[in-house]
Amino acid sequence: MSSKGTSSGLDFSTIIASSVHDMKNSIQLLLGTLDEVIDELPVDEKSHTKVLRAEAEGRRINDQLIQLLTLYKMSNTQHCLQIDEHCVDEFLEEINSENHPLLSLRGIELTVRCEEGLVWFFDRELLKGVVNNLITNAQQHTRNRIALSAVVHEKKLRLSVSDNGPGFPHSMLKRGDAADEVLLGDGNTRSGGTGLGLYFSTTIAQLHKNRNVRGYLENSNEGVDGGACCTIVLP
Repeated sequence: MSSKGTSSGLDFSTIIASSVHDMKNSIQLLLGTLDEVIDELPVDEKSHTKVLRAEAEGRRINDQLIQLLTLYKMSNTQHCLQIDEHCVDEFLEEINSENHPLLSLRGIELTVRCEEGLVWFFDRELLKGVVNNLITNAQQHTRNRIALSAVVHEKKLRLSVSDNGPGFPHSMLKRGDAADEVLLGDGNTRSGGTGLGLYFSTTIAQLHKNRNVRGYLENSNEGVDGGACCTIVLP
C-alpha cells in the first residue's frame, strides 16, 4: 500500500506559514488580555512588574512571528511595501511610548532626537518592526541608555538605535547591503541568536529604494559613550 504524504497538494512551507499566522493571532489576543490586566492592577503591585515583563516577552514573540510571515510572503511575492509619507519624529515618539514602560522598569533610559516636522517616505509598519527589533537587541547589551535618532544626510534618512554597551564585535562592523550576506544561525550577532532579526532588518532596508538606490543597514561603535550603533539608511 503506497502513501503519498500530502495528497491535498499543500507544501510544508504553506502549512508552517498558516500555523505561524494562527499563533500570531493567539499571541495578539493574549497581549490584549495582558493590557487589560495591567490597567486593572494597582501601580505599586509587585505583580505589575511581572505582567509587564510577560507582555514584553509576548511582544517579542509576536514580532518574530510577524518577521517570519513577512519574509515568507516576500519569498512568494505576496507582500508589497506600503510606502507613504510619514512624520519621522511622531513615528519615533510612538515607538518610545510603547517601549518606555519595560525599559524604565529595567533602569534603562530611552531618549529620542529628531528634527520636528521631518518627513520621509517608508513602510511604517515594517520599519517599526525593524526599529523595535533593534531596541530589543540593544536592551540586552546596554548598561543603562538607549538613544533613537533620525537625521537626513546626503539625501538619505539615517535612523539610528544606539546604546552604551560594549559595542559590536569587529566581524559585525560592516555595511549590510544585501540580506543574503546575513547567515541565519551563524551566531554572528550580539545576542548569539538565530540572526532572524538582522536578516529581516536588512531585507526591509534593502526593499526601500529610490530609483536605483537601495536602503541598507550600517553598524558602528559610535553609539552612546562609544557603544553600538545600528543605522537604517533609507534613500
